[in-house]
Amino acid sequence: MITTRDDVDLFSALADERAALAAHLSRHCHETLGEAAGYLTETSAYVLAAPGKLLRPLLLLDACRAAGGDPERVLPAALGTEYGHVASLIHDDIMDGDELRRGRETVHVRFGLNEALLTGDLLIFQTFLAYTQCAERGVEAERVLAAIRTLSLTCIAMCRGQALEASIASRLDTSPETYLEMIRLKTASLCRAVTRIGARLGGASEEMVTALGRYGLHLGTAFQIMDDVLSYDGSSAAFGKPRLSDLRNRRVTLPIIYALRDGTETLRRRIEAIFTGDEAGDERDSDRSDGTEAYARLVETLHSAGGLARARGLAQRYTKLAQRQLDLLPYTAARERLRALATVFATRDH
Repeated sequence: MITTRDDVDLFSALADERAALAAHLSRHCHETLGEAAGYLTETSAYVLAAPGKLLRPLLLLDACRAAGGDPERVLPAALGTEYGHVASLIHDDIMDGDELRRGRETVHVRFGLNEALLTGDLLIFQTFLAYTQCAERGVEAERVLAAIRTLSLTCIAMCRGQALEASIASRLDTSPETYLEMIRLKTASLCRAVTRIGARLGGASEEMVTALGRYGLHLGTAFQIMDDVLSYDGSSAAFGKPRLSDLRNRRVTLPIIYALRDGTETLRRRIEAIFTGDEAGDERDSDRSDGTEAYARLVETLHSAGGLARARGLAQRYTKLAQRQLDLLPYTAARERLRALATVFATRDH
């Protein structure tokens, strides 16, 4: 079992690589923009100055290493992956009306809606440009093309997942299967893509590409389930996510689905009242509650109904599925780091 001490040690070991990735991101973006980029210079610098855990580029690089490849050759793809992820967050924040991201004002709040949209668009195109630069570092053109195809299909899947999430908002009859399909498209598909891409660009066999892709898919599923759990266990402030976002947007996530299925009739009615009544609040109407009290009642209800605990349990099962895929690979330090990362991200509290 990975302990809190192991968590600290793991990320201390990765600190240099994370810092180097963050510096590469900012420098690469600035060099590509040039000197006459207007406000894009400021907006892109702002959003790239507060990187998260950089999970996706780290996964890509370690998948490459686990496949026996040279991470220096695939570094541009790792940068591109993060550009695409950050672009999706900018657009998500606009759609969700969120004002904070990673403890700071979101781009559209800080600079304006038009500025945020164009910054997101810029980072999307930076993604594909960065991928092509792997060929300049010696990666075979056919492997680069295959990686871009995988990324493109994954971005389409993510859009489908976002649309599915919107279609089930406030739908308290949403099944666990529909929820899992939504997070597979919206979140897990990208983790699957980056591990497959890292392996493929690193010269892996199809068997290794498949195993690492399955690892990424299961890890991404566990990661999103835990994100949805953390939204309601009081830890959201620790990683900069607005704690009322899911409730304000009437997002039906797995803890709520489980609580509705397993809770008493009284608890189910309480959840329904919060989601369909005025308790959740609506920031468009200043006369209504800001949702804080409704959020507190919902957290208490989810604990009482066992929704949070059951969702955590499923995240841990997906983590184990991810780790089993790594048993198909030969031993490397990168493989074991991927194993440890899976445990850390599935048991984190922030």
